[in-house]
Amino acid sequence: MAAQRQAAAWQAQEQADLEDRQLIVESAYLSELQGQKGELLSKVAALRADLQEWRAKLEGQVKSYKTEVSDLRAALSGEVDALRGEFRDLKAALKQQLDAMASMHAAATAAALPQRPRSPR
Repeated sequence: MAAQRQAAAWQAQEQADLEDRQLIVESAYLSELQGQKGELLSKVAALRADLQEWRAKLEGQVKSYKTEVSDLRAALSGEVDALRGEFRDLKAALKQQLDAMASMHAAATAAALPQRPRSPR
């Protein structure tokens, strides 16, 4: 009977030791996981900060490019308007020259035709 008690006590002690070892292993694993969690949270925070910085830079570049494109568009529009005015003036000058040449041609043609004597009436 004493042997049975001793064996039971020894088994209980071994079970307690096993549970203590499992607790130590689980505690160490939990500590390791918490450390990894902290590292991951730090990385996520750094990535978020990088993303915000990248977005701010990108927004600045987009705004700058939009302003530049708007300025270029305005300048181009001004140049196009100036060219239209020049073409209009050139068209008017060419029309005047053509009209003058047509008048001169008509006058030259009329002068070159033999004149018929007028009959008295």
